[in-house]
Amino acid sequence: MSEKKTELLYITNPGCGWCKKADPVVEAMRKEGYMITTLDMSKPEEATKANEIKAKFNASCGTPLFLDSSDGNMVCGFNEANLKKWADGEKIPPPPPRPQQPQQQKPQQAQGSQLEVAEFKMGVWESAKQTLMDKFYNDYEVWNNWNFEGNDMIGDCPVEERPQVPTADNIRQEAAKIMQFFGRM
Repeated sequence: MSEKKTELLYITNPGCGWCKKADPVVEAMRKEGYMITTLDMSKPEEATKANEIKAKFNASCGTPLFLDSSDGNMVCGFNEANLKKWADGEKIPPPPPRPQQPQQQKPQQAQGSQLEVAEFKMGVWESAKQTLMDKFYNDYEVWNNWNFEGNDMIGDCPVEERPQVPTADNIRQEAAKIMQFFGRM
């Protein structure tokens, strides 16, 4: 392990399954002497710091995200072999860029509370789309980088088939779940 004076960050979320798999690996790396700071997205102060650093380096990855705060070198998703390389300062190729989604037009003729409802629904749509795109890119990263030969992980790749980009119907279904949660259908 080389001596590093930079801050290595592990951006996590308690509800993230891949984060739970990464936690023991990160803890083992800390015991080996790596200085890795965990930022929990469920804690407002830590989420603010994580979002600022993600914005600084234009990181559009969900969790887990491993980021060197000095140069933006990152590992998007959980890949144990890449984590060791990343922590040692090796440059990790960035994940494939996300396709740009065209912005939907907000309704112009709505007035007062109608406009607020329309903006709320648009926000729900955007949130559902982002949730599904984050899941897609996390699953795609795992599927694309799974090392079938000589890996230390037991079993087959947890993503059984190549992930598909979410369709408008998938986004509508996810948005409907969010709308039901808020009671605004």
